[in-house]
Amino acid sequence: MEKSELMQKNWFFTDKRILVVALLLVFVAALGIRLYDLDDLPLDFHPTRQLFSMFKARGLYYAMNPGLPEWQREIAAVQFSQSAVIEPPVLESIVALSYSIIGREELALPRVFSSLFWLAGGWFVFLLARRITNDDAAFVSLLLFLFLPYGVYASRSFQPDPLMTALLAASTWALWRWQEEATEKWALTTGLLLGAAIFVKNVMVFPLAFSALGLVLARGLKVSLKDRQTWLVAALAVLPVALFTLYGLFVADFLGGQFGLRFFPNLWGELAFYLRWKGQWEYVIGFGTVVMAAIGLLLLRGRAFALLAGLWLGYFIYGMTFAYHIITHDYYHLPFIPLVALGLAPAAQALFRAAENLSHEKLLRPALGILLALIIALNLWTVRVELARQDFRGDAAYWEGLGKVLGPSPVPVAIIAQDYGGRLAYWGWQPVQSWYTDGDLAIRELAGIEVDQSTSFEDLLADKRFFVAAQLERFDQQTEIKEYLYHNYPVFAEGRGYIIFDLQGSK
Repeated sequence: MEKSELMQKNWFFTDKRILVVALLLVFVAALGIRLYDLDDLPLDFHPTRQLFSMFKARGLYYAMNPGLPEWQREIAAVQFSQSAVIEPPVLESIVALSYSIIGREELALPRVFSSLFWLAGGWFVFLLARRITNDDAAFVSLLLFLFLPYGVYASRSFQPDPLMTALLAASTWALWRWQEEATEKWALTTGLLLGAAIFVKNVMVFPLAFSALGLVLARGLKVSLKDRQTWLVAALAVLPVALFTLYGLFVADFLGGQFGLRFFPNLWGELAFYLRWKGQWEYVIGFGTVVMAAIGLLLLRGRAFALLAGLWLGYFIYGMTFAYHIITHDYYHLPFIPLVALGLAPAAQALFRAAENLSHEKLLRPALGILLALIIALNLWTVRVELARQDFRGDAAYWEGLGKVLGPSPVPVAIIAQDYGGRLAYWGWQPVQSWYTDGDLAIRELAGIEVDQSTSFEDLLADKRFFVAAQLERFDQQTEIKEYLYHNYPVFAEGRGYIIFDLQGSK
């Protein structure tokens, strides 16, 4: 079977040795920029989400090592249990095991793991793109995937999304190879990769299911349904996440709460919803790049079109399903990056094909090489400047000091602070319970849930040792809460950026 209806010889990489050197250089550069500023704290990209994984990894690490201080083991267990189960802690388990090997928590390790996962995803993007187009076009796809500034920031983060995105790329590549070869080996490989991707983060079922469906329909529904390989792939894809979900819902009962405040179909009829979605594309990828990738998608035919169109359709349905998050959480668009990268391949191939007919095409080739090098250098410099501009190293000592003021205790403190108090919880070793943020109240209002703030605040304070205001600007805006605390409780301590109220004292 032919790799693609668009397959043609290379115009830019006429020598395979040059391609190999170029690939080595871009992967080294991609890894190097991700390891820059490696020892800074992981607070540069969605710190609330990264802290969530940090608590999970710490809890697992302390559970693995009974010789560690008992009071820390107790607090780590409390923090682990307070962190809701969103998906299986695959990355967190890898990190916890690495902590155990080196004998301490080292926050550079998850950054290294995530970066390596992303680079692996880039390799599969390249492999798939070259099979549906050629080496020239695939190299353009790879460059977008590796050097998109947002992608660099996100791929360093301690969250499952870099691994999820890598598995999405690997699974899509395996789907294509399976439809090319139609062997049991490739069916097994495809099923295992699909199962791993969906297990790591179950929202991957949307793009992967529709891409698989696209191939099934392109091959012929009756033929596919009669083929036992189809059922093998489907079973392996669904089984891991199905077992985890059933266990979490009906045995251990830790997943029930994850289905609340997720679905907002009332947003579908609002023009602002689609404009904000477009705004996320602008921020994460660039709207012009998305349009170019969409044009590239339309240049494909046959099974290549079915595969990529299925991915894009699945992404759209995923966004409609999680309508609130798709317009408020930019990292929900990370799976779209490999889709756009793959869509760029046929567009780039069409441009390369046009270049062959130009009178100065021999001069154009080195000029294009220089241009691509400049674009890579510009993106690397942009990322480096941004990473150097942000320095969170002093935060650990600050929150550790505040934790010492409070003293060790398994009793939670109530708090108004960044990231739901996660920084105090992690570096200050304090179990915390946070007051509602503006976003919390907004999503509840959107869901039609009325929050009685007076009653909720009294419930928050019940059985707590202290109330910590560590985000003073926001605390000042909560005038009723501020007056209530000052009227009823003495100030236990006050310092740079914080006020602590003694909830067990009286005025």
